[in-house]
Amino acid sequence: MTTTEAVPTSAPPARPGLLGRLRGHVDLFLNAGSLMATTAITSLFGFAYWWLAARTASAEAVGQASAAVSAMTLIGTIGMFGMGTMLISDLPRLTGRRWELISTCLLVAGSAATVGGLIYVAVAHLAVPGLQHALGSPAATVLLVFGIALNAVTLVLDEALVGLLAGPMQLMRNAWFSVLKLVLLGALAVLPFTLTGGTLLLTWVAGMVLSVAVLGRALRRRGMVDSARPRLELLRGRGQATFDHNLLNLATYLPRAALPLVVTAVLSAEANASFYTAFMVTSFLAMVPGNVALTLFAVAAGDRAALRSKVRVGLVICLVTGLPASIFIAIFARPVMGLFGSGYAASAGAALTILALTYLPFVFHHFFLAISRVQGKVRGAGIFSVFAGVAELVAAWYGGSRGSLTELVGWVAVVMAVEMILVAPTVLRVVLPSGRADAAELPEGTMSATRLTLHERAWLPLEYIRTVGPLTGVDAGRIRAALIGLHAADPTHRAVSRLDREGGRWLHLDSAAFADFVTEAVTDLGDDTDFDAMTRRLQAEPRADHPVRILAGGGYVAMKVAHAYGDAGPVNTLLREIVRAAGEERAAVIAPMPRVFALPRAWWHTFGKHPSKWGDALRSAQSSVRSGAAAGLRMARTPHFELGETRPWAADLTVRTARSADVLGKMRQWRDQYAPGVTTSAITFAAFTAALSDLGLRPDTSGATFLADGRRYLPAGVAVESNFCFGPWLSPASLTDPLAIHKTLKGKLATGGMLTMMLLRESKLAVTGAPGMPAPYPGEAPADPTARLTFSNQGRHDVLADLPWAIEAAHRVNQSVPTLNGPEGITLTTSEMGEVLHVEATFHASTFDPALVARALELVCADPAALIMAASAR
Repeated sequence: MTTTEAVPTSAPPARPGLLGRLRGHVDLFLNAGSLMATTAITSLFGFAYWWLAARTASAEAVGQASAAVSAMTLIGTIGMFGMGTMLISDLPRLTGRRWELISTCLLVAGSAATVGGLIYVAVAHLAVPGLQHALGSPAATVLLVFGIALNAVTLVLDEALVGLLAGPMQLMRNAWFSVLKLVLLGALAVLPFTLTGGTLLLTWVAGMVLSVAVLGRALRRRGMVDSARPRLELLRGRGQATFDHNLLNLATYLPRAALPLVVTAVLSAEANASFYTAFMVTSFLAMVPGNVALTLFAVAAGDRAALRSKVRVGLVICLVTGLPASIFIAIFARPVMGLFGSGYAASAGAALTILALTYLPFVFHHFFLAISRVQGKVRGAGIFSVFAGVAELVAAWYGGSRGSLTELVGWVAVVMAVEMILVAPTVLRVVLPSGRADAAELPEGTMSATRLTLHERAWLPLEYIRTVGPLTGVDAGRIRAALIGLHAADPTHRAVSRLDREGGRWLHLDSAAFADFVTEAVTDLGDDTDFDAMTRRLQAEPRADHPVRILAGGGYVAMKVAHAYGDAGPVNTLLREIVRAAGEERAAVIAPMPRVFALPRAWWHTFGKHPSKWGDALRSAQSSVRSGAAAGLRMARTPHFELGETRPWAADLTVRTARSADVLGKMRQWRDQYAPGVTTSAITFAAFTAALSDLGLRPDTSGATFLADGRRYLPAGVAVESNFCFGPWLSPASLTDPLAIHKTLKGKLATGGMLTMMLLRESKLAVTGAPGMPAPYPGEAPADPTARLTFSNQGRHDVLADLPWAIEAAHRVNQSVPTLNGPEGITLTTSEMGEVLHVEATFHASTFDPALVARALELVCADPAALIMAASAR
C-alpha cells in the first residue's frame, strides 16, 4: 500500500506525560496491585507468624508445622486441577451461572485434594520415615487432610474472584486469614503448655475457616452470589483447557512447594525449619513476577496485540521493585536470617544468599508462562515445566544427599539458571522490537520494512558476483517473471526487497513498485555478450538498493548479491532456483531463511559445552584487542604495512579467470605421493603464490587472509541467513607449501577462535555502528607494490549440476568474484563443479598487470605440482 503524510493544519498534540502513558496500563496495575497486595500481606504476616513460632516453639515443632503447610500447599495446588486458571479465562465471558460454575469447581477441587491428602498420608507412613515423623499425632493427621482440602478450595476461590474482577474481595479474605492465624498463635503462645507441630497447624487451618466465613458474609451483603448450586454439566467442553492449565500450574508450582518436603526427607526437620524460613523470605520477592504474570494472562488473553506493551511494563515493574531487593537480601542474608535466631543465621545464611540470586530466573520463568498462556501454547509450556520441575527436585535431592543445605540450594539454583537461558528467547522475542517499521516512515510503494540484523549490517558494504553459463532457455524476461512470482508469493523475502543501506532496512514493496524495481534489477545485454565483461561490469557498478542485481545475455547469467543477503551457500541456492525457474518459465520458490541467534549459538556449541576450549577463546580475544579504549575495538586481522614510496593511484578493479577439467586429478595424484591428507584448495593456494613469485609479482609470503565458513561450528539443523564467514590472517611456515597451509588452517579452525573474533567484530559494530558503504579507495598506492593475498575456497558447486547447461562440464563458466579489494590486494577464489577446477583472481589493473595475473592462473591450472616443487627447491 502507499502511504502519505498529511500536512498539519494546527499545532501537534502535546506529547503525553508519564501519567498519560501509564493510563493505558491501568488494568495491569490494578489487577497486579491487588494480587501483590495480597501476597505482601500474607508474606508480612507470615513472616511475623513464623518469627513468633520460632521464638515460642521448638525447632522440631516448627519443622513439622512447615512440612504440613508445604503439604497443604502442594497437594492443594494439585487438587485445584487447573480450575482457578480456567475460571480466570472463562468467567468474564459468562453472563449467568457464574457462581454455579465456581461452586462446581470448588467441589471438584476439594474432593480431588482430599484424595491427594489421603495418598500423602499413606506414602508418609509406608515409604518416608522422615515425613511420617512430621505428621505428628493421628488428630494432627486428620487436621492435615482437612486443611489440604480447604486450601485447594480457597485457592480456586481466590482465582475465581480475580476472574470476576473482584480483586479486593480476595485481598480481604487473605488479609483476614493472615491476621487471624497470627492472633490465634499469639493466644496459644501465652497459655501454659508446649506448642507442638499439630497445634501450629490448627492455627493455620482455623484461620482459613474463619476467613472463608468472613468472605461469605461479605459476598452475601453485596448480593454478588446468585445460585451457588454445583452443576457438573457446566464442566463439559472445558476439560481440555482445564487439563492443559492444570499441567502447567502443577509443573510450575510443584518444585517450589515440594522443596521443603525434600529437605525434610533428605536432611531433617530441623534443617527444614531453617530452609523454610529462608524460602519464605525469597517467596516474598517472587510474588512480584508471579502476580504480574498472572495478571498478564488475565488482561492480555483477549487482546494479543497489547501483549508486547503489557509484558514490557510488567518487566519494568519486576526489575525495578524486585531486583534491588533481591540483591540487598543476598548481601545481608545472615543478618536477615538472624532475625529468626542465631541458629537460623548459621545454618541458612548462605542458602538465603543463593535463593535471593534466583530472582531473575523467577522473573523470566513466570513471564514465559504468561506469554505461553496468552499465545495458546499452554501444553508446550506445561511439558517444559514438567521437565524443569523434575530437574529441580532431582538437583535438590542430590545436593541434600551430600549432607549440606547450602549444596542443596546451590544445585537447585544452577538448574533454575539453565531454565532461564532456555526460556529467555521466548520472552525477549515479545519484548524486543519486531523489526517492523511504522507505516508513516516508509517510502512510497513500500508495504512494510524489516530492520537489518546486526549480522546483516556487518556485511552491508560487501557484495559477491556469480557468473554462470552458457545456459538454454534463460533470458532477462524469464528471470524477471520468476522474481515477480517469488514476490507475489512472499513480498517480504529479502531477495525481492529493496535494500535501504542508509536506514539499515529491508523495504518490502507492493506489486506495482516491485514491477519497476525488478526491471531495474535485471538487465538484458542481448546475444553478443562476453561473460568476463559481464562480471567486470557488475564489479564496476556502484552499490545500490538492489540486494540482487542480474545481467543476462548470450546464454550467460551474472548475478551480484549483497553479502547482507548471504555468502556462497545462500547465494548458490538463490542462483540455482532463479535460473531453473526461468528455464522452466515458473515462479521462483525460495524458502526464507529463519532469523536465529546463530553466532552466539555457534560460540556456545563450540566453547560453552567444552570448557577445555575456553583458553582458546580467551587467547583469541586477547590477540584481537589492543591496549586503550578505542584500540580495544580493533580486530587483529591483516597487519598494517608501511606504504614506503607512493604514487598517485586510482581504483580499477578487475578479474581474470581460468578453469581446468584435469588438474584436480593431477593434484590428487601428487598429494597422495608427497602430502597425504592435504586439501586441493591448499595445493591451489600454494601453487598460485609460487606462480606469482615466478612471474615477478612479489607476493607477501609472511602470511595471508584465509576466508573460512563459520557454519562448521553450528549445531546440527541450524541454518544461517546472511554471511557467516570470517577471514583471519594466518602465517603458515611457507605460503608455497600446501602442507604448511593445510596444518595452519586446520589448527586455526579446530580452536574455533574465529567465532570469538566474529563476536568481537559484531560487538564493535553494536557500539560504533555499521557503515552502509565501504570506505573510499585511497588516492595513492605503493610505487613498488607487494601482492597481499586473500584466499577463498568456495567448495563444491555440484548443487548447480541440474541447471539447463548448454555444454559439457569442462567448458562451463562458473565464476565467484568479490567486488572489493585493497590497492595491493589479490583475492584468489576457487571452486569445484563436475570435477572441474574454477579459479578467479580479483585485483586492480592499476596495480598489477592483468596479463601476468592471468598467466599465473594458467600455470596453476596446467601443472600446480611443478610450481610447488620448484618453489621448495629454492
